[in-house]
Amino acid sequence: MKHDNRPTLAVLLAAGRGKRLRPYTDTIPKPLLPVDGRPLLDRVLADVSAAGIKRVCLVTSHLAEKIEDFVGDGSSWGVTAVFCRQSQLLGTAHALNEVVNVYPSWFPNGNSFLLTATDYIWHNNYLHDLIVAHTQDGADISISLKHMPGKDLSKRSSVAFNPQGGIAQIVEKPRPGQAPSAYVASLTMILPAVVNSYLVNMCPSPRGEYELQAIINQMIDDGYQAQGLDQLPPAEWQPHMWNGEPVAQIS
Repeated sequence: MKHDNRPTLAVLLAAGRGKRLRPYTDTIPKPLLPVDGRPLLDRVLADVSAAGIKRVCLVTSHLAEKIEDFVGDGSSWGVTAVFCRQSQLLGTAHALNEVVNVYPSWFPNGNSFLLTATDYIWHNNYLHDLIVAHTQDGADISISLKHMPGKDLSKRSSVAFNPQGGIAQIVEKPRPGQAPSAYVASLTMILPAVVNSYLVNMCPSPRGEYELQAIINQMIDDGYQAQGLDQLPPAEWQPHMWNGEPVAQIS
């Protein structure tokens, strides 16, 4: 299934409430929390731009005005930025669906786009390496993977592989001891625009959310090829310091 492999658009998810980081996130949206004096979103936008992506849509909700004021038109990072306010926090697939409804012309058939959370601190060349792998290998879907300790697998999106080494299924928050592998899918992925046709009939998970993981599983069942790239975990997947005080994991 052919498409333009190199993404030129990024959908940046910045709507979360950040409950685990209260009281900080009562007044500061999670993507604007500073690490070493620099807001997380500043780092994300710089890395997205450096990877060659020049159009971004930020999905906002909690303290949306602060994020929108911070980013502006995106020119500070050399990108064109627009915004979509998520009406309800109903999951990642719901967020993407709202973006597609507001900006349908940004998703021409055959093109790929990057979708990522905005509370990550990536290592050097993180996005570049994912885009290169996606372009060279020609898969329909490319997902950044992390090798995680067994005790952490039940908290994340565990990945099952097919005999060819591709992704066969994403298992969201498996029960302890039932993860299909030691790899988890992070919320950084490259998707084909055809994913949007799957959003029309999406169903809520047992947690009441519309999750991209379930959409990707449907696409794999329909014959789309998904690959993973093993990358180092983002820095904030480990405890770190913020303003001199311990802060819980932000992922």
